[in-house]
Amino acid sequence: MFYLNNTKYNILFAALLVFLVLIDLGQFFLVGTPLVPFLFCLYCVLLLHHNQHYIFLVIMALLQCLETFCFYNFFSLAFIYLIPVTALALFFKKHLYPSHTYAIILALIGGAIQTYAVEGYFIHLLPTIHYTLIRISGTLLITICFSLTINIWGMQDNRG
Repeated sequence: MFYLNNTKYNILFAALLVFLVLIDLGQFFLVGTPLVPFLFCLYCVLLLHHNQHYIFLVIMALLQCLETFCFYNFFSLAFIYLIPVTALALFFKKHLYPSHTYAIILALIGGAIQTYAVEGYFIHLLPTIHYTLIRISGTLLITICFSLTINIWGMQDNRG
């Protein structure tokens, strides 16, 4: 497992969070629509690999709320997809064996809820098929990359 007590990882994690929030918000100003929610993908991966220090997950959830406030002018709109994903992740951790597939499932469920429930139902933005395919593909790719990276951070080398 990857431990956040190490100072090197804390600085790296804080820099990564700031970088991902800037990328997510930069998509709004440059592209007009968030194609890949980088911060949400990292949130899904850390839900399954993170055993301690839930303060980082709370900070990430608040940053998600800040993003929805910037995009849609509703601060609590992120909880529509964060609460089910968090509950499902807790179920996966408690009742199932660890796997990289669960992070991908969580990201896809959260992305679908965000695309169809938040944007489609509450905001009344009907997504096109191309937008949905790009978003799902990007979410899958980024979640797999984050999952493999965090798995590598937890590996112990053979040096004594």
